[in-house]
Amino acid sequence: MLTQDGFLLVATPQAPLAYLDAVVLVAVHGEEGSMGFALHAPSSQRLADLLPPRGIDPGPRAAQHAWRGGRTRPDVGWMLFDARAVEPPEDSCLLTPEIGVTAAPHAMEAILGAEVPAMVLMGHVGWEPGELEEELAGGAWVRADADAGVVFEAPASRRWSEATCLALELPRPWLGAPRFATA
Repeated sequence: MLTQDGFLLVATPQAPLAYLDAVVLVAVHGEEGSMGFALHAPSSQRLADLLPPRGIDPGPRAAQHAWRGGRTRPDVGWMLFDARAVEPPEDSCLLTPEIGVTAAPHAMEAILGAEVPAMVLMGHVGWEPGELEEELAGGAWVRADADAGVVFEAPASRRWSEATCLALELPRPWLGAPRFATA
């Protein structure tokens, strides 16, 4: 069984249809199951609409949209943040040395106020014990090391191709480049 937390999953054509072109950051993986965050689908909900009812001031990011982190508990908000750019606040944890996560309102507000790269996600992806291993063995996902550049810097439209290059150890941006157009 894989036991490392904080890695990326890149969907292949064998993945469930709901995860077409998906990149998932796995936060927890172990004997009791797995939990992660889908990074490929922005929601239509703006932070100005989502955060104030939860007691969080979105500050200058009010017009930004949240992301659909997964189908499980879409009423629960999470924040991924670039730990290279800010000291992780109390009630947050590091998934990798570069990527932190929190669900605490005061930590979210502190990160939003620091204006560092961050993503607010609603919901998460979950797997029962052994389910993720079965999906990996069936070829539904390719595993890659978590990369803050893919999570925070790659535009959503390129996140899958950037993560695929990372997983397959191809130079970026290999996928989608017109290098073979005249061959």
